[in-house]
Amino acid sequence: MMSWRTWIAGLLTAVVAGCGGGGGSAGSPIMGTTPAPTPSDLTLVLSSATINNSGSQTVEATVTAVDANRNALEGVQVTISVDAGATVVVSGDAGNKTGPDGRVLGTIGIGSDRTQRTITVTAAAGSITKTAELTVIDAGSTTPTAADMVLTLSALSLPNSGTQTITATLTAVDENRNAVPNIPVIFAVDNGATAKVNGTVTDADGKITAAVGIGDDKTNRLITVTATSGALVKTERFQIIGSQIKTTLLPSALGPSQVGKIQYKLADVNGNPVPNKSIVITGANGTQTTGVSDVNGDFEYTYTAPAEPGELIIRAAALGVQAQSNVLVLAGQGEIPPVTIKIQSASVSANPSVVPVNLGGSTNNQASIRALFLSEQNAPVKNIRVRFDLGGDPQSIGGTFTAGTTMLYSDANGVATTSYIPGSRFSPTDGVTIRACWDYGDFAVGSCPNSTFTTLTVAADALSVSIGTNNLIADDSTGVKYVNRYVVQVVDSSGNAVADVEVRASLDLLTYWKGVWVPGLERWEQVVTATCDNEDLNRNGVAEEYTNGWKEDVNDSANLTTGRPALEPRKADVALSFEGSTKTSASGSVVLRIEYPQNVGSWDVFNLVVSASGVAGTEGRANFVGVLPVPASIVNRLDLTPAFRVSPYGVEESPKVSPPEGTYSSRTAPVLCTNPD
Repeated sequence: MMSWRTWIAGLLTAVVAGCGGGGGSAGSPIMGTTPAPTPSDLTLVLSSATINNSGSQTVEATVTAVDANRNALEGVQVTISVDAGATVVVSGDAGNKTGPDGRVLGTIGIGSDRTQRTITVTAAAGSITKTAELTVIDAGSTTPTAADMVLTLSALSLPNSGTQTITATLTAVDENRNAVPNIPVIFAVDNGATAKVNGTVTDADGKITAAVGIGDDKTNRLITVTATSGALVKTERFQIIGSQIKTTLLPSALGPSQVGKIQYKLADVNGNPVPNKSIVITGANGTQTTGVSDVNGDFEYTYTAPAEPGELIIRAAALGVQAQSNVLVLAGQGEIPPVTIKIQSASVSANPSVVPVNLGGSTNNQASIRALFLSEQNAPVKNIRVRFDLGGDPQSIGGTFTAGTTMLYSDANGVATTSYIPGSRFSPTDGVTIRACWDYGDFAVGSCPNSTFTTLTVAADALSVSIGTNNLIADDSTGVKYVNRYVVQVVDSSGNAVADVEVRASLDLLTYWKGVWVPGLERWEQVVTATCDNEDLNRNGVAEEYTNGWKEDVNDSANLTTGRPALEPRKADVALSFEGSTKTSASGSVVLRIEYPQNVGSWDVFNLVVSASGVAGTEGRANFVGVLPVPASIVNRLDLTPAFRVSPYGVEESPKVSPPEGTYSSRTAPVLCTNPD
C-alpha cells in the first residue's frame, strides 16, 4: 500500500508541473484575520506641569491605553513626541508597545535650548491623539502665585439622582486681572459630596475645574465648595434637591379609636426608592416615632385615632423634606362625601416598568404604582376612590399590592399610590396588567365602575443564553498556537443583561478532515479528501472494544507510528478556557477562548456548548459549531508554507463504515474512516 507521504509528494509534484490535482474536491478555507489591539482612549499624564531650564531636570510622561470599559490594554503601539527643541526617550514593555499595565513611559528633557517656553507633548495610537503642555521656567523661579481667584458654579442646585454633577470652575488672575497658568489649587466639598478635579494646577487659560456630585447621600442639603491656593480661599454654595416622601393612607377616614396605617416611601427626584434613611413621624399629641426605610424606601406607620371626631394631622420628616397627612376621624357611620368634580383624565403608571422576581418569600423587589386624576381644567382631584388589582391576571403571573384590597383616596395632588410586589414567576415583556379601579364615591371590593391600565414586566434572574465570536484569530504567546475568542451573553425576559451568573462550557470535536492545502493562482487552496466522524463514540477517551466485536479504533491507527494514539481526532487538539471570571460581568457576558496547534487549524469541526446556571425557561443552553479557523493573512501568501498545509490525520481517501446500534448515543449513526493514512 502506498503511504500517504508518498502520495502527497506525488500530488505536489503534479501541482508544480501544472498537470492538475489528484482526487478530492477543493473545500472553502475557514479563515479569519489577525487582530491588532485598538484602544478606545488614551490618557496622558505629566509628572509635573513645569520643568526648569537648568538642563538637569526631566519630567515623566505616562501614556495609558484603555478599552471601552476603561481597562488597561496590552500590546498597543504608542508614539510620544515633543516640540520646541525638547527631547524624549520612550520606554515600554516592548519598545513603544504598552505592557500588561497598558502603559508606555517617556522621559522628557528640554534639550540644548535654555529659553523659557511651552513644550507640547503628544501621545498617539492609531487615530487617537492626546496632548499636554509642559512649561519651561527659570531654574531660580518659585512656585507661581495668583493675586486673586474667581470661583463659579455651573448651577445653583443639583437633582439628587446621583447621575448628574455641577462643574466648579476656578480662574486665577494676576494684579491686572489676566489669567495665570500653573497656579496650584486644592478643591474641597462638605456634607458628603464628592469632587473629581481635572488637575492640580490651572491650565493655559488660568482655569481648573472640578465635577461635584452628591456622593451616596440623597438628602436635600446645602453643599459648600471651597477652592484654596496659598493664602487665597474662595467658596460657593449650591443646594441638593429632589427628595420626596410619598404617602398612602390606609384608610383615609376611620372611626374614633380605630387603628390606621400610613405607608411612607422615600424617593429621589426620579421616584427611585431611597433605602436605609431615618424618618421621624409626629402623630397625635406630638408623639414622635422614628423608623428607617427598608430596601424599597418604605416605612409603615401604625397609629390609633383619637376618641373624638375631627381631623388628625400626622407629619413625617426625612431626607431634608416634610410631608403632612390629614386623616378624617368620623363619628358613627360618617363617610367622606362623594366627589362632584368630573374626571377628565385618569391614568396609572409603574416605576420601574421592569421588576425582578421575588424568591424564597422575599418582598424586596417592588414597583411603585401611581394613579393620577385630573379635572377638565387639568386640576388635581382629591378623594377619588381607588382600588388596584391585576385586571384578572391573564398571564397567571401573580403578585400582591401593599395596599391589598383597601380602598384608597386620591390626595390633594390627585394621586393615589401603592406598590406591586411580584411573586416567583416571571412574565413576558409587558405581561403583567396593573388596573386602577376608581369611582367618585365608595364601591364594593370586586367591582370596578371605572378603570385605567398600565403594564409592567416581571423579569427572571436569567432567561436566555447566546454565544458568538468576532472571528479574529491571534497567535498565543508561544507563537505555535492559534487563539479564537467567543462571548457568552445572558439576559432576562426584558432583554436586560444579567450579571453574576455562573457559566459552564464544554467543547466536542465532531469531525476531522483529511487532505492538504495546495498552491492556487493567488492563494493556498484546501483539498479535502475524506470527512470522518469522531472515533470516540462515547467520548470517554478510551479506545474501547465492544462485546459485539466492534472496536472504536476502526482505522487501526494505534501505535501505527510510535506513540500515535488510537482515537482520532485527539481530544487535546483543542483546549478551552475562560478569560477572566466564569461569572457574567455587569454587561451579562463572559469570554471564552479556544487554543489549538497551528498545524491542526482547518482540519477539525468542533461544537462549543455553553450553559448558564439558574436560567428559567428552555433557553439555558447555546452552542456554536465551526471549523478551526486559520488566518487569511497566511492563506493569501504563496511565499509561505502554512503550518496547517497537511492534515495531521492523513491525506488519502478512505472507505467508511458505521458502527452498529447500541454503540453510539448520537441521533444518527457516525460515519468513520478506516484508512489511517
